[in-house]
Amino acid sequence: MDSPGYIDESLRSFLVKLAGRSPEPAGGAALALAAASAAALVSLTCHAGMLRTADPADDDPLADCQRAGEAMAARLQHLIDADVKAYREVSRCLRLPNGTHSEREMREAALDSALVGAIEVPLEVAEAGLEILALAVQTVPATGSPALGDLAAAIHLAEAAVKGSLRNARINAAGLADREYAAAALSRVEAYQTRLVELAGAAAVLEGNLPE
Repeated sequence: MDSPGYIDESLRSFLVKLAGRSPEPAGGAALALAAASAAALVSLTCHAGMLRTADPADDDPLADCQRAGEAMAARLQHLIDADVKAYREVSRCLRLPNGTHSEREMREAALDSALVGAIEVPLEVAEAGLEILALAVQTVPATGSPALGDLAAAIHLAEAAVKGSLRNARINAAGLADREYAAAALSRVEAYQTRLVELAGAAAVLEGNLPE
């Protein structure tokens, strides 16, 4: 039976452990938390925009955006624990015996399997972060001045989560013995990086709309 996840702990407890001597949680989990916070802030911004409308319709684009933000925040909360589990499995495989040829083969196969998880999770966080940025871009025109600061925070948190997660995926891909999978993973990293550059203009648009 799995132990309770980090998403069930208080924020204070999470931060204490993040700053402690334990190897987990670490950077990947913190990036997932940042992305989850960004998604929640996009949802908050949409809600604030809907309150400015006398009679918001169910098919209001802001309502769709709010629901998407809430769903993304929930998805990313689970990725916090998924990152910890992936990191834990890689650490376990690194401790496997490698004294004989057979042991080295078994260790390499186990480590490759663990590294796949340590690549897929940050790529999921990066993908979610890009979706959050896209939502933020859609939200900017309908956002009132009081909520622009929240949307700015969402954009900066999402950008940081994407950048850091792509870096983690790239680092873990370098350790794979399966170079074919590694090449495919790096191709996804580059595609997400390109998309991030395309969406980075969202920050500039937002800053341009901030009140003096």
